[in-house]
Amino acid sequence: MIQLSNTGTYKNNNTDFFRFQTGNMKVYFVDIILLILFVQLLLLAIFLIFERKKEGISNKILAGFLCAKALCISNMLSFRLSGTMLEYFPHSFYFGSSFTILWGPALYFYTKSLTDKTFQFKWKDSFHLIPFLIHFIYLTFTFHIYSADTKRALITSGNVFSPEMSIVIQGFIHMSILFYTIASIIVIRIYRIEINNIFSSLDSINLSWMIFVLAGFSAKWIFDVWYYINVDYFHTSAFIPLLLSRLLLFLFINIMLFKGLRQPAIFTGVEKIQPEKKRFLSKATEEEYITKLSIYMENEKPYLVPDITLLDLSRKVSIPHRSLSEIINNILGKNFYDFINSYRIKESQRLLKDQSVKGKTVLEVLYEVGYNSKSSFNTAFKKHTGMTPTEFKKSSQN
Repeated sequence: MIQLSNTGTYKNNNTDFFRFQTGNMKVYFVDIILLILFVQLLLLAIFLIFERKKEGISNKILAGFLCAKALCISNMLSFRLSGTMLEYFPHSFYFGSSFTILWGPALYFYTKSLTDKTFQFKWKDSFHLIPFLIHFIYLTFTFHIYSADTKRALITSGNVFSPEMSIVIQGFIHMSILFYTIASIIVIRIYRIEINNIFSSLDSINLSWMIFVLAGFSAKWIFDVWYYINVDYFHTSAFIPLLLSRLLLFLFINIMLFKGLRQPAIFTGVEKIQPEKKRFLSKATEEEYITKLSIYMENEKPYLVPDITLLDLSRKVSIPHRSLSEIINNILGKNFYDFINSYRIKESQRLLKDQSVKGKTVLEVLYEVGYNSKSSFNTAFKKHTGMTPTEFKKSSQN
């Protein structure tokens, strides 16, 4: 049985189980999974491209990532079903192998686009495409330009990639994926800090979606590395990591399909506030803005609006949003999230202690002061008071 590695080389492996035979073509259980995955990846990519709410370029990047994966799978299927494919479709070989190199960069740029609606590609970003272009150009002059008969001879002899070159390229691909995954995690960590300076409620900010994509992709990468080490270094059976990798990808893609069809908004990013290079407020202006902000917060209680943002408050209080951000962060020593929630917790304490509203439950109070979920309320309340809302209510009554 012929199996394809990430570089396009192939290896004999007779350890596949669950074999089916149709005429002279042997089809294995892994091949069926790969074929289903190929169709699903293309369908999801088409859905993302033509999804009505096209905000930013996140969907296009993710669609490109999924198409690259589909091409790699089609390449693997060509080698796994080599008996039939060599005879009828020799041009399908190696066509998708270069696209494996794009997985890491695509994941990184998808993460960046999700954390910033205004994200756009710049000329310097083309640097990330250089390894892909080198690999693709090499294959073009060593394989793609030749006739069908020459391609059959090259595939049969295995002269497209030497064993040493195959190991080096695969190692580079796996290290590249690791590098871009770490870079994506760093982007998400920075994003966590930034959203605390913009939003008063994080319930609607879908960090879990980005973490899910990274976790699913990383888990699959671990099995691919397992397969790579077994085959190229220890020359042992690699069916188990191959099967687990494909089953995990199958599960991962189906969850993406399910979530994408039910909640298309998870594919969109968040608009960032671009910081000014120079932000200097005079002492008099600082005091004026702080007084203005304090009076407005006490009298108008804008924090009771569940999803109020820094931009919303800036418009309401008539303070430029960058100046407002500077006051909250540098003068008051808080991020926007903590600033708003300090008022919400203070108001909730008043309501929980007020004997005239004694009949109100904790759930009623949390909605009244601007929270959307009990877990967020409990976390913020305990952070500011050192006890849960229920404990605080009992102690107040006592």
